[in-house]
Amino acid sequence: FLPVRETPRWVGIWKLRWLDLSLVALGLLVLSMALARQGWLSATPARLARFRVGYLLFTLVYVGWVAQGQLTVVNLTSLIEAWVGGHSADFLLSDPIAVLLWAFVGVSLLLWGRGTFCGWLCPFGAFQELLSLVTKKLGWKSRHLHTRLDAALKRIKYLALGLIVAAAFFSAPLTQGLVEIEPFKTSISMSFQREWPYVLWALLCLVASVFVYRGYCRYLCPLGAGLALFDRVRLLSWIPRRAECGTPCQTCRHRCEYQAITPKGQVDYAECFQCLDCVSIHQDNKRCMPLVLKRKGRVIPLRPVAVLA
Repeated sequence: FLPVRETPRWVGIWKLRWLDLSLVALGLLVLSMALARQGWLSATPARLARFRVGYLLFTLVYVGWVAQGQLTVVNLTSLIEAWVGGHSADFLLSDPIAVLLWAFVGVSLLLWGRGTFCGWLCPFGAFQELLSLVTKKLGWKSRHLHTRLDAALKRIKYLALGLIVAAAFFSAPLTQGLVEIEPFKTSISMSFQREWPYVLWALLCLVASVFVYRGYCRYLCPLGAGLALFDRVRLLSWIPRRAECGTPCQTCRHRCEYQAITPKGQVDYAECFQCLDCVSIHQDNKRCMPLVLKRKGRVIPLRPVAVLA
């Protein structure tokens, strides 16, 4: 008789979580269809705002708190530690929602860049943005930092990623401490039911986003840094631009909450969160200056202009 092969434990977990998998997969399908029709989605600010707020609520409440689908740099460090220790990585399959999301993120990185995950599918990122929207309704608007300061702060997340990855090869205890720069476990996985220092850090990250739009995501997130490194493999430069963008029109640049558009009008996809605001402006003949002047029968002269940071 042939020995009976024992069914891997993760197979049973996947079967038990069929409903969460189905709903998250449906959500990913909806997002894919929406982003594939970015022109239609962003044709009016109201349509884009309704869809974005609705999807961010889905990401925070269902993907994050209900389905426990917060991706984290711990997924990477666990893989490194398993490889260094000569252990199997099969344990990763015990989290089916994470596997599904990582598979989708892998494809979206090739097509659109990091913005699909960071801008739409990160529960903690959604938490920050929704909080900023609420405070904006109450009269408080986040501030843009000086261009040079913004660029310098964006390097911090790469330093954090480097330290965490290096520690994962040599010291598990040190890695466990360093990954706490992510407030994901505290705010999403454990719903703030944790020791007060961790709760305080998570709250500070959320409060900071009220003053600097999604500041944690832009400046500190090691997972975001890891995804941004894959910008070179992105296949599409999907955000429409005109010759007048940057020289001299600066409308999109000044309205980009993520400060991901250069003074020359180019989109920095490694820092773009795919909010589609600039896509909406680009096709709006009341907000896009080249379209405004074209409608009035005037032309913007294409000449370099001095741009204040």
